[in-house]
Amino acid sequence: MATQHLLDQGYQNIGLITGPLDWWEARQPQLGWQDALKEVTTENNLVVEGDWTAESGEQGLRQLLAQRPDIDAVFVCNDQMALGALQAARQMGVQVPEDLTVVGFDDIPESAYFYPPLSTVRQDMVELGRCAVRELGRMIEAGQKDKAAVEPKAILLQPQLIIREISIRERG
Repeated sequence: MATQHLLDQGYQNIGLITGPLDWWEARQPQLGWQDALKEVTTENNLVVEGDWTAESGEQGLRQLLAQRPDIDAVFVCNDQMALGALQAARQMGVQVPEDLTVVGFDDIPESAYFYPPLSTVRQDMVELGRCAVRELGRMIEAGQKDKAAVEPKAILLQPQLIIREISIRERG
């Protein structure tokens, strides 16, 4: 959703700062990014790996811009790393959103107060918790009735793209 939003706004060279790629939570957004860009590019020098911290977002943006100074947008796989990317842009004299835009993931409460306010992907963590508790209860109950192994099931919750001024391009 985030990458498609950037494409819809006219951004063409979209980098990615992932979390640790040995985490499922980091690989899934990368797959979405790749899927959205499959018709635009197959370049792999648009991806750098972070570790979920603001510091790694700062380092990640510096690395991306060193590899590809032409990037005009970056999707960052959590808002903490996005904060670091914004810091790096400011330190490097890159104007956000005029020269580069940043979109995050998580919609932490502070993301609306970043400068400029951060577009981000929101997951309903309360509903996620409800589903987890409900599923755990189901598994416990099923396990008590039948001592055989209880099969876990996947539940997918639809995230929501929160669009703020950082990623809206003026058309004109």
